[in-house]
Amino acid sequence: MDIALPVGYIHSQPLPLGRFLPPVDEGVITQVLKRYVPKEGLVFDPFGASPMIALEAARAGYPVVVAANNPINRFILRKTLQPFSQGILQAALAQLAAIPKNGSRMEMVLLDLYRSECNRCGQIVSVEYFVWDKELGGPTHKVYTCGHCAFTGEAAATEEDWNRAADYSRKGLQHAIAMEQVAPSGDPDRQHAEAALGTYPGRAIYALVTLLNKVDQGVFEEPILEAIRALLLSAFDAGNSMWSYPEGRSRPRQLIASARFRENNLWRALEKAVDVWAMGSDEIKVVDWQGRESIIPGQVVIAASSAREVSELIGKGQIAALVSVPPRPNQAYWSLTALWTAWLWKREAASSIKVALRRRRYDWAWHAGALRTVLGGITSSLDRGTPAVIYIPEAEPGFLEAAFVGFDASGFELKGRAYRAAEEQAFLHWSYPGREPPAWDAQRGRDLLRQAVGESLAVIGEPVPFAIVHASAWSQLSEARMIASAMRSKQRQPMQIVDEWLESELNNRLLWEHLTRGIEFESGSYWFAQPTPTDDPLFDRVERMILGLLRTVDAIGEVELDMRVCEAFPGIATPDRRLIMACLNSYGQPRGDGLWTLRPEDYAEARLADCQEVFHLLCQLGESLGYSVSRTEPLYWFRPDGTSAYTFRVSEMASWGWERMDFDERTLTMVIPGGRAVLLAEKARRDLRVRTWMQTPGRVLKFRHVRRLVTEPDLTAEGFAERIAIDPPEHQDPQMPLL
Repeated sequence: MDIALPVGYIHSQPLPLGRFLPPVDEGVITQVLKRYVPKEGLVFDPFGASPMIALEAARAGYPVVVAANNPINRFILRKTLQPFSQGILQAALAQLAAIPKNGSRMEMVLLDLYRSECNRCGQIVSVEYFVWDKELGGPTHKVYTCGHCAFTGEAAATEEDWNRAADYSRKGLQHAIAMEQVAPSGDPDRQHAEAALGTYPGRAIYALVTLLNKVDQGVFEEPILEAIRALLLSAFDAGNSMWSYPEGRSRPRQLIASARFRENNLWRALEKAVDVWAMGSDEIKVVDWQGRESIIPGQVVIAASSAREVSELIGKGQIAALVSVPPRPNQAYWSLTALWTAWLWKREAASSIKVALRRRRYDWAWHAGALRTVLGGITSSLDRGTPAVIYIPEAEPGFLEAAFVGFDASGFELKGRAYRAAEEQAFLHWSYPGREPPAWDAQRGRDLLRQAVGESLAVIGEPVPFAIVHASAWSQLSEARMIASAMRSKQRQPMQIVDEWLESELNNRLLWEHLTRGIEFESGSYWFAQPTPTDDPLFDRVERMILGLLRTVDAIGEVELDMRVCEAFPGIATPDRRLIMACLNSYGQPRGDGLWTLRPEDYAEARLADCQEVFHLLCQLGESLGYSVSRTEPLYWFRPDGTSAYTFRVSEMASWGWERMDFDERTLTMVIPGGRAVLLAEKARRDLRVRTWMQTPGRVLKFRHVRRLVTEPDLTAEGFAERIAIDPPEHQDPQMPLL
């Protein structure tokens, strides 16, 4: 069941509305297609949440059909597949700038909305953005660049700044026009549209409605009008109050203004949008689905219909695979897209998604039902054995539960899983139809869950965070079709049943130790309460693999290394990028062309010589301090009475088989190269037992410090313990204190 997590490259430029779209790295979908979809087989995306599926599938030569019921998603998808040229976008911006308004040009009118005075020289400036305090109801700071005195940065907002902002009421004419375009008087959704519009400051509403009115009154060639819509869409997003300052919700999900937010200069937002929408020169053939089009390799058919309607039109047995990124519930985005659709294409165009305005919150049970509705509507069009591969880039526990319930209850059988907990990335491989669900048996379900918990701890070999235990339990139950069994027997919601089982199981202190006590069971990490055979700790295995790989290749890139690590450690044991980078930084060095090579000091011959030298220095040092030295590995220093004073393990690596280590051993000192210190600190962060053990001074001794100690003429046995503790792992290269 364990499969490799597909990994890719971070996008070289941000996608339009990227903070609302699933964060899918470049190349992820290409890997998925190569592994699970027959060449030139029809790919169907029933959710249309990410443009990356259609883009990479079409580039790879697959025929693609996307069900995209949301007009904003469809627009972004089309313009990702057939991107604007820089020239068209610049021409659209120039035509917007030149629109006459109040005896001036639109550009100057919009810039003047954000007029202020430089706090240093008093000259007029157009502010990049104001910082608002929601509770105070106005701007407290401003960020700008003054062309007169060259000041750049943040300054306090003035009373004049506050008064100018107050001049633009959210109840004025522009506000009424903005509302009328979405929900006119008497529309049952008007109050909900009002709540969505309430996330915009009055000045932003004035600017946007002014632009929309002038665009509606103008005559533009179709390519220019499309580019204008794209620029406006970016301005719609830039104008709302969900831009936290200085940090905060980088991916807002609730339709709530941030406590402190940026009120962006919307003309500047239009200027920046040119580069965002100019996404390259690739142009994929795109067809609007009417139900009769032939679907050819390398072409994307976009359907403004439900997944069920589209699958029926495609026909039985034509779909080679479902490939998708299920959407995460996002009340903010779904509500705002209803506004934006109505503003761009009139309110009739928003009729299919305006229902999103009414719902204030989405829970995971609702989302599981929504996924089941979509999937259940397309299964009649699938042939036996049709694969469904889904990538979930924000796979928090609730989202995973919804996916397991949605697919399992719709008749799919889980064939493979991969989960990277720290990054919340999951990849699930399903097949339709699944085998018949067993009769409901609660005890069998509990037994499977207990087995899953134990297997997750054993295979990772180190304390496991709740998220991994959770993913292991749910995938084990889904593989056994227990989720579908619960649904068929009309038990309570499967989410409620499994979560109760999991909480009860993890509270069993005879079996499991909660290493971070005093907090909720969903937090912290878990380990066996009794000694249990396990694999070596995952962090040690990853370290060994990366060192071995760097010693066998001339150079390697970060993404290729990530791919190899994920292939070597599949399923729930997928290491997080932080651990991989800690290992890479410990043993590698960047070459300058995006590739990494092995550090010269970590060549096998050099490190072997280092270890041998340090071992002999410790023998020499122990004898000089009056101890009997074992000259074995590990190395023991014995007192005259025969008791052990110190135990040293010399290693080129930051791994010693923690699973076999007695963490109460008081005399053990690990001796490692200084370059392993950060990696050791990462292991201590992951494992509370290691972290606690390292809190005792002198647990770790660096090679360089051994070399220093042997040169100290006045070192004594009594002072040795204090001296070995002055260069702890977290220190890079401290100055030796004077004796």
